[in-house]
Amino acid sequence: MAGKIAHLFQRLKELQGSPPALARGTAVGVFIGFAPVMPFKALLILLLTVATRASTVAGLLVCTILCNPLTYLPLYYLAWWTGDLLLPGRASWAVLRASFETMRAAPLAEALTVAAHMGVDAAVVLLVGGLVLALPLALCSYPAAYRFFLMVERKRREKHRLDAAGGQAG
Repeated sequence: MAGKIAHLFQRLKELQGSPPALARGTAVGVFIGFAPVMPFKALLILLLTVATRASTVAGLLVCTILCNPLTYLPLYYLAWWTGDLLLPGRASWAVLRASFETMRAAPLAEALTVAAHMGVDAAVVLLVGGLVLALPLALCSYPAAYRFFLMVERKRREKHRLDAAGGQAG
């Protein structure tokens, strides 16, 4: 799994586009990656990246790096724990965990049915907790991603200049 995540990170470094659009896509990916919206992540990334003129591919890659089979359960637990601090006693972690395990392995229609049966209280606790975590992390990720993509762009230009100068010398 670590090799797949490293591959996704490498693909992120290879993305073409303006640093601001790639950074916005990264922020959207972080936001949706931390938000407890399991069956809708890709759709929400698509909608938000189109609305913000951000890189959809960057959003999808970052979300996949953050929320994958190794991390989704701890992320949902953190969302539940945060939501439970703010809205105590509305949802049991044991019930939610069983629902997540079922949803992860189920087709979309069945996952939606399981999600609907979790109840409004569980959904509210998860959404409140997830959004309280996701928003500041997404906001912090934009400047970091912007600097990262500027650095990648600078290295590309430098390599291109060196390649062009090497071709002229020969």
